[in-house]
Amino acid sequence: MNSNPPNTPTKVYSLSQVTRSIRLALERATANKRWLVRAEIVQINGKLGQRTVYVDLVEESEGRQNAKMRGIIWASAGQRILEELGNEAHQILQPGSEVVFSARIEFHEVYGIALHIEKIELQFMLGELERRKQATIQRLKEAGALEMNRRVPLSQLPQSIALIGSKGTSGFRDFVTKTLGHPGIFRIEVQHFQSSVQGLSAAEELVGAIRSAEAAQPDLIVLVRGGGGKLDLDAYNDFDVCWTIAQSTVPVWTGIGHESDLVVADLVAQKAWKTPTDVAVGLTDLFESASFELEETARELSRLSTTWLQSRRQEIESHWKTVRWVGKHAIGQHRQELQEAINLIRLQGPAVLARKRRELSEWQRRLKQTGQFNLEQTRTELRYIHGRLERSVGHRLETHRTTLAHYARTLKAIGPEETLNRGFMILEREGKPITRVQGIKPGEKLHVQAHDGRLDITVNSATSNPDPS
Repeated sequence: MNSNPPNTPTKVYSLSQVTRSIRLALERATANKRWLVRAEIVQINGKLGQRTVYVDLVEESEGRQNAKMRGIIWASAGQRILEELGNEAHQILQPGSEVVFSARIEFHEVYGIALHIEKIELQFMLGELERRKQATIQRLKEAGALEMNRRVPLSQLPQSIALIGSKGTSGFRDFVTKTLGHPGIFRIEVQHFQSSVQGLSAAEELVGAIRSAEAAQPDLIVLVRGGGGKLDLDAYNDFDVCWTIAQSTVPVWTGIGHESDLVVADLVAQKAWKTPTDVAVGLTDLFESASFELEETARELSRLSTTWLQSRRQEIESHWKTVRWVGKHAIGQHRQELQEAINLIRLQGPAVLARKRRELSEWQRRLKQTGQFNLEQTRTELRYIHGRLERSVGHRLETHRTTLAHYARTLKAIGPEETLNRGFMILEREGKPITRVQGIKPGEKLHVQAHDGRLDITVNSATSNPDPS
């Protein structure tokens, strides 16, 4: 419904009038003052300090966009920002970074509203980073996590290394070059686990890489990065990253590349080094120290073995001299004893020999007498035994003859012929007696043997009694 009074002409504004009114209203409302704004960079286009740079800014929470706006950095403002930030400018102003900046809100009739960024307020950013860092340290202290990984035993010579970092960066190359390119012949194997080292996703990727490295069960996990500003190192202050390092069952060394302030990851790691090169040198120093100790041990063993051999040679020479002296003395003594025995034999030998001959003759005479007596006695005993054997054998033979005659009469009485004479008959099959009905089939031809002849019969039927068992 049109609320204008009747006959009142309706005013139509041009688009430029509307946009100009918006610009003037915004200028009056903001009074051209500067605003401190915190936002995340989604996209940035242009070369800072040389031309106008356009920045897409966003604020998100829980995966939802709360606000979105365009930012503009004029070339002159870009030059001032470069002078203030130095080498860290391009690392801070990149997609995924959260920045705090001073800006004026301006509206252009053609390009719309935008934040004209004049300065990066680094002190606010660093203050927030330091606050989060101290909060992370406090949480880790309360959980007792600062000493967890230091209690994990480190292999005396860690040969299997899990390297976490971004391949192609200077820190990554420095570590690999110093370890695998070491002039010593050390068997070090490096397995790479890729992870971003800065940006919004860096903390999550670092956690995943540490867990994957731990699952591979290496001797040592190494986190490296080739340095950077405090903002660039913020991922290594993240609580989840530090908690994962503390809980790792594998020792973790860090070489983040900083020269002054430690990151929280250094506090929970088993050992923290300043640079990736320092980590590599520390690792190869273990091998060089072990190699030096091994060489020293080999030299000491060689010295001890030489000393021991010389001592044994001296002992052997001393024993040999003793043996030779004792041997000569013993041989001389035995020669003397042998000569004395020879002399004694020469003097007493004939008398001893005559006495032994007389004793031998006496033994021969006694043996002859004893042998004849024993022989006659043995003959008498043999004649007596022979008589007893003849009488015993004759008696036994007569007994066996009587027994055999009895068995013969019994066998004849119960033999087949006498059995047939008593009226019995024998049923046969093919000349063999049959004692059971079981197995006889109807129609089968059998024979019956009697005392006066033989009958041939054919079986009509056969019925057997139940088994008595």
